[in-house]
Amino acid sequence: MGGGKEIGRRLRAVQGTAKITRAMQLVASSKMARAQRAALGGRRHEFRLEELADLLLREGPAPDPALCAPREVQRRGIVTVATDRGLCGALNQNVLRAALALDGPARFVAIGRRGAQLLAARGKELLAEFSINDRVPFAQVRSIANYLRDIYLSGTVDTVEVLYPVFVNTLEQRVLAKKLLPLDGLAENLRSRRAILPALGNPLPEDPRPLLVEPSRARLAEKLVEEFFRRELFQLLLEAKAAEQSARTVAMKLATDNAEALAKELRMEFNKLRQATITGEILEITAAGTVG
Repeated sequence: MGGGKEIGRRLRAVQGTAKITRAMQLVASSKMARAQRAALGGRRHEFRLEELADLLLREGPAPDPALCAPREVQRRGIVTVATDRGLCGALNQNVLRAALALDGPARFVAIGRRGAQLLAARGKELLAEFSINDRVPFAQVRSIANYLRDIYLSGTVDTVEVLYPVFVNTLEQRVLAKKLLPLDGLAENLRSRRAILPALGNPLPEDPRPLLVEPSRARLAEKLVEEFFRRELFQLLLEAKAAEQSARTVAMKLATDNAEALAKELRMEFNKLRQATITGEILEITAAGTVG
Protein backbone atom coordinates (compact mmCIF):
# COMPACT_ATOMS: atom_id res chain seq x y z
CA MET A 1 0.00 0.00 0.00
CA GLY A 2 1.12 3.60 -0.56
CA GLY A 3 2.88 5.90 1.88
CA GLY A 4 1.58 7.22 5.16
CA LYS A 5 -0.02 10.32 3.66
CA GLU A 6 -1.89 8.28 1.06
CA ILE A 7 -3.11 5.81 3.66
CA GLY A 8 -4.19 8.65 5.93
CA ARG A 9 -6.11 10.28 3.08
CA ARG A 10 -7.90 7.02 2.26
CA LEU A 11 -8.65 6.42 5.94
CA ARG A 12 -10.31 9.84 6.33
CA ALA A 13 -12.34 9.26 3.14
CA VAL A 14 -13.56 5.86 4.32
CA GLN A 15 -14.44 7.21 7.77
CA GLY A 16 -16.41 10.02 6.14
CA THR A 17 -18.26 7.50 3.99
CA ALA A 18 -19.12 5.42 7.06
CA LYS A 19 -20.61 8.50 8.76
CA ILE A 20 -22.76 9.25 5.70
CA THR A 21 -24.03 5.68 5.30
CA ARG A 22 -24.76 5.44 9.04
CA ALA A 23 -26.85 8.61 8.86
CA MET A 24 -28.68 7.28 5.79
CA GLN A 25 -29.30 4.01 7.62
CA LEU A 26 -30.92 5.85 10.52
CA VAL A 27 -33.13 7.89 8.18
CA ALA A 28 -34.17 4.78 6.23
CA SER A 29 -34.85 2.92 9.47
CA SER A 30 -37.20 5.66 10.64
CA LYS A 31 -39.02 5.68 7.30
CA MET A 32 -39.12 1.88 7.33
CA ALA A 33 -40.94 1.76 10.66
CA ARG A 34 -43.56 4.21 9.42
CA ALA A 35 -43.99 2.40 6.09
CA GLN A 36 -44.29 -0.98 7.79
CA ARG A 37 -47.02 0.29 10.11
CA ALA A 38 -48.95 1.67 7.15
CA ALA A 39 -48.58 -1.53 5.11
CA LEU A 40 -49.45 -3.88 7.95
CA GLY A 41 -52.35 -1.70 9.04
CA GLY A 42 -53.93 -1.82 5.59
CA ARG A 43 -53.62 -5.54 4.96
CA ARG A 44 -56.60 -6.66 7.03
CA HIS A 45 -58.88 -4.02 5.50
CA GLU A 46 -57.71 -4.98 2.02
CA PHE A 47 -58.36 -8.67 2.61
CA ARG A 48 -61.85 -8.07 4.03
CA LEU A 49 -62.70 -5.91 1.04
CA GLU A 50 -61.32 -8.57 -1.30
CA GLU A 51 -63.40 -11.26 0.38
CA LEU A 52 -66.52 -9.10 0.16
CA ALA A 53 -65.92 -8.43 -3.53
CA ASP A 54 -65.39 -12.14 -4.17
CA LEU A 55 -68.58 -13.02 -2.30
CA LEU A 56 -70.64 -10.40 -4.10
CA LEU A 57 -69.40 -11.30 -7.57
CA ARG A 58 -69.92 -15.03 -6.96
CA GLU A 59 -73.51 -14.51 -5.87
CA GLY A 60 -75.79 -14.31 -8.88
CA PRO A 61 -77.32 -13.01 -10.89
CA ALA A 62 -75.48 -9.67 -11.21
CA PRO A 63 -74.29 -8.00 -14.40
CA ASP A 64 -70.52 -7.96 -14.68
CA PRO A 65 -69.10 -4.46 -14.39
CA ALA A 66 -66.83 -3.41 -17.23
CA LEU A 67 -63.75 -3.99 -15.10
CA CYS A 68 -64.72 -7.62 -14.50
CA ALA A 69 -65.69 -8.64 -18.03
CA PRO A 70 -63.24 -11.21 -19.44
CA ARG A 71 -61.66 -10.55 -22.84
CA GLU A 72 -59.13 -12.10 -25.17
CA VAL A 73 -55.64 -11.10 -24.06
CA GLN A 74 -53.68 -9.75 -27.01
CA ARG A 75 -51.41 -7.35 -25.12
CA ARG A 76 -50.76 -7.46 -21.41
CA GLY A 77 -50.50 -4.31 -19.33
CA ILE A 78 -47.68 -4.59 -16.80
CA VAL A 79 -47.20 -2.09 -13.97
CA THR A 80 -43.74 -2.21 -12.40
CA VAL A 81 -43.35 -0.72 -8.94
CA ALA A 82 -39.73 0.29 -8.36
CA THR A 83 -38.06 3.25 -6.62
CA ASP A 84 -37.22 6.84 -7.49
CA ARG A 85 -33.87 6.61 -5.71
CA GLY A 86 -31.17 3.98 -5.57
CA LEU A 87 -29.15 2.61 -2.64
CA CYS A 88 -31.67 -0.14 -1.96
CA GLY A 89 -29.71 -3.24 -2.91
CA ALA A 90 -31.04 -5.47 -5.67
CA LEU A 91 -34.69 -4.49 -5.22
CA ASN A 92 -35.09 -2.68 -8.58
CA GLN A 93 -33.14 -5.36 -10.45
CA ASN A 94 -35.40 -8.04 -8.97
CA VAL A 95 -38.49 -6.22 -10.23
CA LEU A 96 -36.91 -5.82 -13.67
CA ARG A 97 -35.93 -9.49 -13.75
CA ALA A 98 -39.53 -10.47 -13.05
CA ALA A 99 -40.73 -8.13 -15.82
CA LEU A 100 -38.30 -9.56 -18.37
CA ALA A 101 -39.41 -13.10 -17.53
CA LEU A 102 -43.01 -12.45 -18.61
CA ASP A 103 -44.34 -14.14 -21.72
CA GLY A 104 -46.18 -12.54 -24.61
CA PRO A 105 -46.44 -8.96 -25.90
CA ALA A 106 -46.83 -6.36 -23.17
CA ARG A 107 -46.98 -2.63 -22.59
CA PHE A 108 -45.52 -1.18 -19.42
CA VAL A 109 -46.43 1.51 -16.92
CA ALA A 110 -43.60 2.36 -14.52
CA ILE A 111 -44.13 3.62 -10.99
CA GLY A 112 -40.69 4.81 -9.91
CA ARG A 113 -38.01 6.54 -11.99
CA ARG A 114 -35.47 3.72 -11.62
CA GLY A 115 -37.92 1.21 -13.01
CA ALA A 116 -38.68 3.42 -16.00
CA GLN A 117 -34.98 3.81 -16.75
CA LEU A 118 -34.36 0.07 -16.59
CA LEU A 119 -37.33 -0.71 -18.83
CA ALA A 120 -36.33 1.92 -21.38
CA ALA A 121 -32.78 0.57 -21.44
CA ARG A 122 -34.22 -2.85 -22.36
CA GLY A 123 -36.29 -1.38 -25.20
CA LYS A 124 -39.68 -2.06 -23.59
CA GLU A 125 -42.78 -0.14 -24.69
CA LEU A 126 -43.42 2.34 -21.88
CA LEU A 127 -46.85 3.98 -21.81
CA ALA A 128 -46.39 6.21 -18.78
CA GLU A 129 -44.16 6.90 -15.78
CA PHE A 130 -45.34 7.94 -12.32
CA SER A 131 -43.60 8.91 -9.11
CA ILE A 132 -45.03 8.63 -5.64
CA ASN A 133 -43.58 9.99 -2.41
CA ASP A 134 -42.73 8.04 0.71
CA ARG A 135 -46.05 8.67 2.47
CA VAL A 136 -48.08 7.30 -0.50
CA PRO A 137 -50.83 9.96 -0.63
CA PHE A 138 -54.12 8.48 -1.78
CA ALA A 139 -54.63 11.41 -4.17
CA GLN A 140 -51.57 10.27 -6.14
CA VAL A 141 -52.79 6.68 -6.09
CA ARG A 142 -56.20 7.74 -7.38
CA SER A 143 -54.69 9.48 -10.41
CA ILE A 144 -52.61 6.39 -11.23
CA ALA A 145 -55.64 4.11 -10.79
CA ASN A 146 -57.74 6.32 -13.08
CA TYR A 147 -55.06 6.14 -15.79
CA LEU A 148 -54.82 2.35 -15.52
CA ARG A 149 -58.60 2.02 -15.63
CA ASP A 150 -58.79 4.23 -18.73
CA ILE A 151 -56.15 2.34 -20.72
CA TYR A 152 -57.87 -0.92 -19.83
CA LEU A 153 -61.35 0.24 -20.81
CA SER A 154 -60.04 1.81 -24.04
CA GLY A 155 -58.44 -1.48 -25.10
CA THR A 156 -54.87 -0.15 -25.02
CA VAL A 157 -54.09 -3.13 -22.78
CA ASP A 158 -56.13 -6.23 -22.04
CA THR A 159 -54.91 -6.78 -18.50
CA VAL A 160 -53.51 -4.70 -15.67
CA GLU A 161 -50.89 -6.74 -13.80
CA VAL A 162 -48.62 -5.35 -11.10
CA LEU A 163 -45.08 -6.48 -10.28
CA TYR A 164 -44.16 -5.13 -6.87
CA PRO A 165 -41.85 -5.89 -3.94
CA VAL A 166 -43.73 -6.97 -0.84
CA PHE A 167 -42.50 -6.60 2.73
CA VAL A 168 -42.17 -9.98 4.49
CA ASN A 169 -39.78 -8.92 7.24
CA THR A 170 -36.88 -6.52 7.64
CA LEU A 171 -34.43 -8.83 5.86
CA GLU A 172 -36.77 -10.31 3.24
CA GLN A 173 -38.66 -8.67 0.41
CA ARG A 174 -40.27 -10.66 -2.40
CA VAL A 175 -41.41 -9.59 -5.84
CA LEU A 176 -45.02 -10.63 -6.36
CA ALA A 177 -47.19 -10.50 -9.48
CA LYS A 178 -50.84 -9.61 -9.08
CA LYS A 179 -53.52 -9.16 -11.72
CA LEU A 180 -55.82 -6.25 -10.91
CA LEU A 181 -57.88 -6.17 -14.11
CA PRO A 182 -60.02 -7.89 -15.14
CA LEU A 183 -61.16 -8.48 -11.60
CA ASP A 184 -61.58 -12.25 -11.48
CA GLY A 185 -60.04 -15.16 -9.66
CA LEU A 186 -60.26 -13.44 -6.27
CA ALA A 187 -60.54 -16.71 -4.35
CA GLU A 188 -57.34 -18.09 -5.92
CA ASN A 189 -55.54 -14.82 -5.24
CA LEU A 190 -56.59 -14.88 -1.60
CA ARG A 191 -55.30 -18.42 -1.14
CA SER A 192 -51.94 -17.68 -2.77
CA ARG A 193 -51.32 -14.58 -0.69
CA ARG A 194 -52.35 -16.21 2.58
CA ALA A 195 -49.68 -18.83 1.92
CA ILE A 196 -47.07 -16.02 1.93
CA LEU A 197 -48.65 -13.82 4.59
CA PRO A 198 -50.24 -16.22 7.10
CA ALA A 199 -50.53 -13.64 9.88
CA LEU A 200 -53.48 -11.87 8.27
CA GLY A 201 -56.01 -13.83 10.25
CA ASN A 202 -58.84 -16.21 9.45
CA PRO A 203 -61.10 -15.67 6.45
CA LEU A 204 -64.68 -14.51 6.81
CA PRO A 205 -66.89 -17.33 8.11
CA GLU A 206 -68.88 -19.29 5.58
CA ASP A 207 -72.56 -18.35 5.56
CA PRO A 208 -75.01 -20.32 3.35
CA ARG A 209 -77.78 -17.75 3.67
CA PRO A 210 -78.58 -15.59 0.61
CA LEU A 211 -77.01 -12.16 0.55
CA LEU A 212 -79.42 -9.21 0.69
CA VAL A 213 -77.99 -6.19 -1.14
CA GLU A 214 -79.42 -2.65 -1.15
CA PRO A 215 -80.08 -0.57 -3.21
CA SER A 216 -79.25 -3.23 -5.83
CA ARG A 217 -76.60 -5.84 -6.52
CA ALA A 218 -75.64 -4.26 -9.83
CA ARG A 219 -75.20 -0.79 -8.29
CA LEU A 220 -73.14 -2.08 -5.39
CA ALA A 221 -71.05 -4.32 -7.65
CA GLU A 222 -70.13 -1.39 -9.90
CA LYS A 223 -69.12 0.86 -7.01
CA LEU A 224 -67.41 -1.89 -5.05
CA VAL A 225 -65.28 -2.99 -8.01
CA GLU A 226 -64.00 0.54 -8.64
CA GLU A 227 -63.29 1.12 -4.95
CA PHE A 228 -61.66 -2.27 -4.64
CA PHE A 229 -59.40 -1.59 -7.62
CA ARG A 230 -58.20 1.72 -6.15
CA ARG A 231 -57.77 0.21 -2.70
CA GLU A 232 -55.80 -2.75 -4.07
CA LEU A 233 -53.40 -0.45 -5.89
CA PHE A 234 -53.04 1.70 -2.77
CA GLN A 235 -52.17 -1.32 -0.63
CA LEU A 236 -49.67 -2.59 -3.20
CA LEU A 237 -47.86 0.74 -3.13
CA LEU A 238 -47.82 0.73 0.68
CA GLU A 239 -46.26 -2.74 0.57
CA ALA A 240 -43.71 -1.59 -2.01
CA LYS A 241 -42.68 1.41 0.09
CA ALA A 242 -42.21 -0.80 3.14
CA ALA A 243 -40.06 -3.15 1.08
CA GLU A 244 -38.06 -0.24 -0.35
CA GLN A 245 -37.24 1.28 3.03
CA SER A 246 -36.40 -2.15 4.47
CA ALA A 247 -34.04 -2.88 1.58
CA ARG A 248 -32.43 0.56 1.90
CA THR A 249 -31.93 0.12 5.65
CA VAL A 250 -30.21 -3.23 5.12
CA ALA A 251 -28.11 -1.87 2.23
CA MET A 252 -26.92 1.12 4.26
CA LYS A 253 -26.11 -1.10 7.25
CA LEU A 254 -24.00 -3.37 5.04
CA ALA A 255 -22.28 -0.34 3.51
CA THR A 256 -21.53 1.04 6.98
CA ASP A 257 -20.17 -2.30 8.17
CA ASN A 258 -17.95 -2.61 5.08
CA ALA A 259 -16.65 0.94 5.46
CA GLU A 260 -15.84 0.38 9.13
CA ALA A 261 -14.06 -2.89 8.32
CA LEU A 262 -12.00 -1.17 5.61
CA ALA A 263 -11.21 1.71 7.96
CA LYS A 264 -9.96 -0.80 10.53
CA GLU A 265 -7.65 -2.39 7.95
CA LEU A 266 -6.34 1.00 6.83
CA ARG A 267 -5.76 2.08 10.43
CA MET A 268 -3.76 -1.09 11.10
CA GLU A 269 -1.71 -0.57 7.93
CA PHE A 270 -1.12 3.07 8.85
CA ASN A 271 0.03 2.08 12.37
CA LYS A 272 2.35 -0.60 10.95
CA LEU A 273 3.89 1.90 8.53
CA ARG A 274 4.31 4.49 11.27
CA GLN A 275 5.85 1.90 13.59
CA ALA A 276 8.28 0.83 10.85
CA THR A 277 9.23 4.46 10.26
CA ILE A 278 9.86 5.05 13.96
CA THR A 279 11.87 1.83 14.23
CA GLY A 280 13.99 2.88 11.25
CA GLU A 281 14.69 6.29 12.79
CA ILE A 282 15.71 4.66 16.07
CA LEU A 283 18.09 2.35 14.24
CA GLU A 284 19.62 5.30 12.41
CA ILE A 285 20.15 7.17 15.68
CA THR A 286 21.64 4.07 17.30
CA ALA A 287 23.93 3.47 14.35
CA ALA A 288 25.09 7.10 14.35
CA GLY A 289 25.82 6.95 18.08
CA THR A 290 27.82 3.74 17.63
CA VAL A 291 29.88 5.25 14.82
CA GLY A 292 30.49 8.40 16.82
